[in-house]
Amino acid sequence: MKRYIRLSTMLFSLLLAVIFTSGITYFIVDGYYLGRKQNSSGKAISISNKVNEVISVIDDYFIGSYDTEAVADSAASGMIDGLGDKWSYYMTADEYAQYIQATNNNYSGIGIVIEKNDSGGILIVSVYEISPASKAGVSAGSVIYGVDGTDITDYTLTQAKTIILEGINSGSVELTLLQPDGAERTVKLMPGTVETNPVSYQMLTGNIGLVTVSNFEAKCARQFIDAVDDLITKGAEGLIFDMRVNPGGRLDELLEVLDYLLPEGVLFTYNSKGEKPYSYTSGASCVDLPMAVLVNAETYSAAEFFAAALQEYGWAQIVGEQTTGKGYAQITRVLSDGSAIHISSKEYFTPGGVSLAQTGVTPDKEIILDPQANALLYYGRLSHADDLQLQAALSLVQELFE
Repeated sequence: MKRYIRLSTMLFSLLLAVIFTSGITYFIVDGYYLGRKQNSSGKAISISNKVNEVISVIDDYFIGSYDTEAVADSAASGMIDGLGDKWSYYMTADEYAQYIQATNNNYSGIGIVIEKNDSGGILIVSVYEISPASKAGVSAGSVIYGVDGTDITDYTLTQAKTIILEGINSGSVELTLLQPDGAERTVKLMPGTVETNPVSYQMLTGNIGLVTVSNFEAKCARQFIDAVDDLITKGAEGLIFDMRVNPGGRLDELLEVLDYLLPEGVLFTYNSKGEKPYSYTSGASCVDLPMAVLVNAETYSAAEFFAAALQEYGWAQIVGEQTTGKGYAQITRVLSDGSAIHISSKEYFTPGGVSLAQTGVTPDKEIILDPQANALLYYGRLSHADDLQLQAALSLVQELFE
C-alpha cells in the first residue's frame, strides 16, 4: 500500500526492531525459542543514528510515493548484506514462511518436476508422492500441452514455468495432458502442501548400496538410517553416499547421521561469540563397511562436513570435486513483523579441528564432470553409466572389500 505519511516514527521503529528489539536476541531451532541473550552495543547506536538521518532526508526531500514496508525490508536487507558474510541474509515475512516450509522438507505448490520435451510440450519427469498432483492422479511421463487453455507446445521451459506459476499463484492451474497411455486429460490443480523426501537409495551391482541425500533438513536422519539398515539387511557389502548438489541443513540431523556411522570420538566442535568451545561426541556403535562419498562444488554446509568427518576418521574415500567451503553455522532471528534474519552465529570445526571455510573438502580422487553431465546431474537425469564420479566411487569401494 502506498503511503505519504512521514516515516520518522513508523519506519524508524521498524528498523530499530532489527537493531535493538529491546536488547534481546532469540535463538530458534525448528521454530521454537531455545533461550535468550542480552545484547548491548555502541555500534547499534551508531547505526541507528545514521538510519535516522537517512529517514530524515527521505521525509524532507523525496517527492515520490513509496511503500514503507518495502523501504524497511530494503534497509534491513542492506544492513545484513553490509556484514560481508554470504551466509547471513534477511527474509521478508513471506520469505520466512517459505523458509520454514523448506526446512521441514515441504513447500506449497502442485508437486511436479518438469523439463522440455523434445517433441513439443513439457514433460512431467516426476510427481511427488504427497502432493496435489499425486492426489489428482497425475503421472510421471505425461506431457503438458496446455495451461489454463493456452497452447504451450512451443514454449521454452522458462516460459512454461512462468505460466504455470501464474496459475498456481492465482489459486489454481488447469493442465492439459497427454498421458503415457496416449489418452488426453485436463486436470485442475490447486496448490497445497508438497512433501519431499531428502533421502533415496538403491542397491547397485556388486552389492554396493547407493544412498542419495538432497539435504539435511527435517526427516533426513531417520530416512538415512532406515536406508542404510535396509541396504545392509539386503546384503550390502559397501556403501556410497551421494552428497552432490546438497546445500546442507540442520545440525541435529547431521549429528544423528554421523553418530550412527562413526565410532566413538569427537564429531563436531563450535565456537560461539563470547562462549567457550563446545564439542559433540559419538557413541561406540558404528557402521563398519567400505564407503565412498560423492561431492562437487555444490556440496556445502552439513553435506561437506559429512564428507570431511568420514574422511578424517578414515571411514570413507571422497570422490568428485572440491567442495564450496563453509565454516559458519547460522541462527534465525524472527522479528516482530514476521520477517527474519538468518545470521552466522557459530564457527565450526571438523573432528580434527579444521575449519572448512578456507578450502572446503579436497577429494581423495578428483573427477570433474563436463558441463552437460553436470546439468543432467542437477536435474536428476544423469544415468549411472554416464556418471564418471559414481563409476569411480564404485571401483574404489569394490577394491576396498575385495
